Amino acid sequence: MKRVLLVTSRLALEVVRNVVSSAVKEGKINYDVDIITLPTDVAALMTTDYIAEYLRRLGISLNNYDVIIVPGLVRGSCRVIEEVVGIRAVKGTIYATDIPALLTFDLSKLSGDEPADEVMREHLRSNISDILARVEGEVLKKNYLRVGNVLVPTNPPPIRVIAEVTEAHLREKNLLLREVLKLIEEGADIISVGFEAGNPHPDRVSEVVRFLKKEVNAPIAIDSIISSEILEAVKAGADLILSLTKKNIPKIAKELNGVPAVIIPYGDNGVPSNPLDRLHVLEENMNLARKLSVKYIIADPVLDPPGLGTTLKSLITYYEFKQKHREVPTLMGIGNVTEFIDADSVGINALLVVLALEAGASLLLTVEKSVKAQGSTLEVATASQMTSLAWVRKSPPKDLGLDLLILKDKTRISAPLTLGEDIRVVNVNEQISAELRHTGLDPMGIFKIRVNYEEGVIEALYIGRKGRILIRGKSAKSIMNYILRNELVSKLSHAAYLGSELAKAEEALRLGKNYVQEEPLFKERRYLRVLRKQ
Repeated sequence: MKRVLLVTSRLALEVVRNVVSSAVKEGKINYDVDIITLPTDVAALMTTDYIAEYLRRLGISLNNYDVIIVPGLVRGSCRVIEEVVGIRAVKGTIYATDIPALLTFDLSKLSGDEPADEVMREHLRSNISDILARVEGEVLKKNYLRVGNVLVPTNPPPIRVIAEVTEAHLREKNLLLREVLKLIEEGADIISVGFEAGNPHPDRVSEVVRFLKKEVNAPIAIDSIISSEILEAVKAGADLILSLTKKNIPKIAKELNGVPAVIIPYGDNGVPSNPLDRLHVLEENMNLARKLSVKYIIADPVLDPPGLGTTLKSLITYYEFKQKHREVPTLMGIGNVTEFIDADSVGINALLVVLALEAGASLLLTVEKSVKAQGSTLEVATASQMTSLAWVRKSPPKDLGLDLLILKDKTRISAPLTLGEDIRVVNVNEQISAELRHTGLDPMGIFKIRVNYEEGVIEALYIGRKGRILIRGKSAKSIMNYILRNELVSKLSHAAYLGSELAKAEEALRLGKNYVQEEPLFKERRYLRVLRKQ
């Protein structure tokens, strides 16, 4: 077993000892580890020259250790340490809490010049890319259906993501194209366009499909049950049709000309709620489509919204259908759940993708119609890659090197502070904005701040002695730097307030949260306690 010397600072020593000890007890470490503390409080203040000299004075040599790991934030190259003590030296992780992961990694791949975090991240991403490429390669060896230039496996993984743009008939072409390109950038394999339910727009359907076919390389689907719209979409070159029912199949089947079509269990009385009845209607519609020469069929048993007592039943229908029809790819519209629950979409989408894979769904349809569902395409696309990785590794979708942890983290990072006996502790609760109200306005002027979600920028409108200036940028730092360079503030309290508000606006932009100046970004959540009968 390799012998490793971990170099740390005084303040980090307790954290390093605890994480190493816990990792040893859990059997997570592949090396024999010793820890040495340098007489410095903070690792970022160390240099590799200082570490080399300190270890030389201690008499550390090749006889003692195989590799020396110094903190990731140490300044300088570890080649200095190697030259002085004769032992290979590398930079470790920035945070001590990541040491267990570091000590399960191949130390020969670490660098003496950059923190292990970056090396490990790149290694993981490369490994992930290789696995996902192998999953894609396996599609050609399995049964699949071609939708435009996308191969859809009859049985996943991988899962293909369809992102829908709703009410396409109301959108200007340039705005429609911008939205479609954004969805493709965020992982959509296929773009679906939806129109007005119950009100035909065949001319507009033709125009939209032709436009998108000309402008983008991704397959274009149409989501409609109106026969006239479907027929125009096929003529315009649509690559996929959603959705065929008992009523419209006889009207359009012979005009599909080999275009794949999604069959839904919509019969004389709508979609049955009973799983067995729904399965029966779906099979009847598929048989009708085949009889009328529909060549390429995708089945959609329809996922029901939550709260009606049928979501689980509809999932069971997916599973039961797939057990009977392994040769038919299935589509699941997970927006039916995400849009109908007031919870952050990222967790809902991640769980739905896992369930979809287990139910055998090859295509997932997601919609970003509501504000709370914005970002769903990226979430679903990422979750689909996570499930593919988990499937290959035969493990839960965790510790993959790819995640959807956005509002929470897996580990707690604690940065210790140097506290002496002469320290004075002051507890304050007031926000900067409240303090500013009592100190009076800045004579240089005021700022009105907002987030422009459509263009993806923060906007700060200055009104004051130097006129009216609209400052736009993607980061709080860039806007604040402009404000300071151009001397648009004269009070420290005002500068502090602006820094706080701009940072809040940047987070709102990144997370898709509403930003209101001087209002908290996150509201406190409390459990609603109800009196229970004893």
